[in-house]
This record gives sequence, structure tokens and C-alpha cells, in this order.
Amino acid sequence: MGVMKMGQSTKHAFGLLCAGSLMLAAGLASGPARADGDVVFACYGGTVQQTYERFIIPAFEKATGNHVRYIPGVSTHFISQLQAQQTKPEYDLVCMDDGPQSVAAGRGMLEPITTAAVPNFADTIPGARGAGNSGVGYGLLAMGLVYSPDALNKAGVAAPQGWNDLADKRFKGLVGMPSIGTTPGLFTLLMLAQSNGGSVENVDPGFAKLKAAKPNIAEFSASSEMSKQLQQGDIAASVWTNSETARFVKRTGFPLVFVYPTEGSPIVMPMLNLVKNSANPKGGAALMNFILSEEIQMVLVRESRVGPVNAKVKLTPELADGITYGDAAISKLVKPDWAAINKQRAAWTDRWNREVER
Repeated sequence: MGVMKMGQSTKHAFGLLCAGSLMLAAGLASGPARADGDVVFACYGGTVQQTYERFIIPAFEKATGNHVRYIPGVSTHFISQLQAQQTKPEYDLVCMDDGPQSVAAGRGMLEPITTAAVPNFADTIPGARGAGNSGVGYGLLAMGLVYSPDALNKAGVAAPQGWNDLADKRFKGLVGMPSIGTTPGLFTLLMLAQSNGGSVENVDPGFAKLKAAKPNIAEFSASSEMSKQLQQGDIAASVWTNSETARFVKRTGFPLVFVYPTEGSPIVMPMLNLVKNSANPKGGAALMNFILSEEIQMVLVRESRVGPVNAKVKLTPELADGITYGDAAISKLVKPDWAAINKQRAAWTDRWNREVER
């Protein structure tokens, strides 16, 4: 797997992240006080929560006799809570995107995973494991380009093949660009830098290419809005993950095509993490082990359209279509260097806001 010397997430610098998240925390109810024996699982809301509460948690509770309390939220909120509760944390198991996860691990908030506590961890692919076994991805996604064939045909424009196509004059007014506060926006900057002679230490080529792409950009927005803009024909191409594209097409029937850019696709992982000093470490480890099992990995493939991290999972061509699966596909992904990225994210955000999105 390639290594991108390149972090993640919020519209402002990560230095402001925890402060902003503390404000968010006030608006995210944690629910009732935990009962003895509960496994407190903090993970994403929306369709992720629906998948866990419909297909995974009931099966876990039936198989183990444990009761799970699910707390929905976002990575930044979870980090702020862990920071505030380090001596007596509320969570036993927590989901975080891989960028914020590296920050939590670096701050000593997470308990390293062992195969004694989580036997199925032994079956996970190495690329899914956090540094020092600090966490593990529960699914694999690839970041790349997405486009509407109908919109491009109407405009008489050939489909994009690589990151640099975002600055090609044929896409004038057709591109939806995710903001720097999103993972797609961040990866666009870094991949444009890398594919034009730069790196995480030198993002100047990425900013130069983004400025060249400005005539092509119809809108800057959060990645969550891209599907609506593509469906309405406001834009014809954008940056998204293969998983989100596959789920959207499955749910709506609207034709979108995902492209693995010729210069490479960054890997994106939602990660499971054991919380240091948690009240129920055995319960948290048991739930993690259950999620990493072959059976539940198949559930996540079907329902969330993420690639499996358990190497024993075998998929039919139909199930594998549109997701990150198999050694050949995984070996082509670029693994971000989140530690290096997080150090410079604040400066990149300020520069983006001054030079690109204004």
C-alpha cells in the first residue's frame, strides 16, 4: 500500500477542533446514565446508526447477553468527550475517522488492541490497523472522483480520469469542490500536490493547481451536499468515496460513476477504538471482536457498502462491485500519514480560505 505523506476534518484548524466540539457536545445528548454491565458504544449517526441498531447490536446482545447503549455523534465530539473524561470515560468503544483517531491515540486516550482481548483482530488486514494497534478500521473506503454520465454527455465532456482533470478547461463550471473542512477537500489538495511534484511537506503545487481549477468550480460545499447537487444537475463531477457513491446509487437509482484516479486513491477508514480506563473494557472488546467477525463484516459489506477488513471474508463479484476489496485493489490505495497531516492542517486551512475559497 502506498504511503501519502499527507489528517482530516473540520472547517477550521484542528487546533480549534476540540473547542468547537465542546460546543457541539452541549447539543448532543448522551442519553441516560449507564447501567452496570452496559457496553457504551459511541459511533456515527444517520445510516451508520441505523445499520448498527438494526443488524448488528441485536445480534451481539443475543449472542453475548450484553446490553449496548449507542451514543450517536461525530469524531470531533467524541475526542472532546474523551479529553474531558480521561479518568472516568463514558465510552467503552468509540468510532472515529482515521484522522482524528491518530490525534486521540497520540494523546493517550485509547487502549491498544491485543488478540487476547479481540481474537478477530488477528484476521484483519495490516492496512486497517492504527499505529501501535491503537484502533482498527471496520470498513475500507477509497476517495476518488465521481461524475454524472448524463450531465457530462449533455455538456459534451469526456469523463475525468485523474485528480488533475479537476483543473482541465473542459470542466469549466461543472465541478463541485468539497471545502477544506471535509476529508474530500483535504485529500483533493494533497493529491493535487503529490501528483504535481509536491508532498505533505510542500503543498504549493496543490494550491497552484486548485487556483487553476477555480473557473471550473461551480460550488464549494460540504461533501454531504454533493449527492443533491449532482442529482439536480448543478454540478457534473466532484470528489467522493466509492462507498458513498455505491450506497447513493443503490438507494436512489440515480446513475453516478466512481473513478479511481490515475494518480492514486487515498484510503478512508471509520475506525473502532477501545477507550483507555473505560468502565467495561471486556464488553467493549467483545463488541469490537463481534464487528470484526466474518459474519458482521458481510453485514457491513451489504448494508454500508464498505470493503471488509477481515481477510477471511470472500465476496462474490456482485457483492464486491463498487467497493474496496481484494489485495490488488487495496495495494493501489494511498495510506495517509495522519501524524504529518495533523501538524499542518491549521496552516493549510487558513491558506485555503485566503487563496482558494473566497
